[in-house]
Parts: sequence; C-alpha cells; structure tokens
Amino acid sequence: MEKYEQLLNMIMDFNESVRFAAVSDASGNLLWNSQRDGISNIVPIEKTKSTMSRSRVEWDNYASSSEHIGNGLYSITSYAKIKRITIPLSDGNMLFISVNNKPMKNAKNTSYGHLVEMGEILSVVEFVESQNF
Repeated sequence: MEKYEQLLNMIMDFNESVRFAAVSDASGNLLWNSQRDGISNIVPIEKTKSTMSRSRVEWDNYASSSEHIGNGLYSITSYAKIKRITIPLSDGNMLFISVNNKPMKNAKNTSYGHLVEMGEILSVVEFVESQNF
C-alpha cells in the first residue's frame, strides 16, 4: 500500500487540476484514494466505486484486442466538468484519475480542449512502479 500512497501523492502534486486519484484491484475494489484538499466530490464516492468497477470490466474486454493493437496504455473520457483517466498498473491493478476539464488559474470558461499531461502522469507511474516496495 505504501507504493499506492506514493503514487497518488506524486500524481496529486504534479498538477493542480487533478481532483481525485485512486487505485482499484482486478475486481474493481477501491484499494487507496486521495482527494485534493478544498475540493468537494462532484460524484459521490459510492458512485465512483461503481464506475471504477465497470471501467475495469470494460478495460478487460478491450484487452481481448491487444494481440492486434498492442496493450492499452491509458484511456481518457471527457465530460463537461471533468476528465477521467484510466491507467493499467503492472501489478494488475488500475489507476483512476479525475481532473478538472478547464485550467484552474484565471479560467473563466470551461475549456473542453484542456489537455491532460499524459506524458507527466505516465512518467510518475513508471517511476513509482520501478521502485522496490
């Protein structure tokens, strides 16, 4: 669990638009989660757990195509208020990240094209997974 705590802390620290981050097991059960201070949930935690469980089933279904297209690296789903990112971890667990769908500083309007820094997120995941816990 120390590994997940470090991973989520680093993800939360890397970018102020990250609202929530969690790790779930192969059954979609919540193992560890972190929420940005001062930010309230848009989606209740029970609904988030349900979404994580469904996402895991969908991810496993998509994996059946991996022999043709390669292993999945991540998935991003964009909504009006947030983006949800799903990343498979090397131990078979899944990382879920929720980010604002607009820049935080001086943002007056939602920017649906707001980019997620996936290179930075994936480098954090790779770094933590390379550590011996």
